[in-house]
Amino acid sequence: MRARALVIAGAAGSALVLMASGTAAATPATDITVDGIYLVNTDIQPGTYIGDGTPDPATGGCFWRRLWKVQTPEDYPDPNYYVTASDFTKLKPITVVIKSTDVAFKTENCGAWHLVPNAPSTGSAG
Repeated sequence: MRARALVIAGAAGSALVLMASGTAAATPATDITVDGIYLVNTDIQPGTYIGDGTPDPATGGCFWRRLWKVQTPEDYPDPNYYVTASDFTKLKPITVVIKSTDVAFKTENCGAWHLVPNAPSTGSAG
């Protein structure tokens, strides 16, 4: 009886370990297709992104922000306080370098963004 209880307990423990470790983390995306806030290294990969630009420059422009913190209701009330870099533009295409040290990236009315490969180093300072 005791041995049977140990076998059942062992099987239950093994099943619990498998369930807890069975889901691997998803790879962060390299494309941003809708407006929103994206966590760097979680939702999106850091790197150089090229954006399509605002779909209709007559009605507005693209506004993007690199953030060092995602603002919560309990935080300092000025949303600009959390911005590392930002731009508002009606030009196309748009380029932004999202750093691995950024916490998040916010995009509004910019169209789709796509990660592009970094240019190879020439080995020179210029």
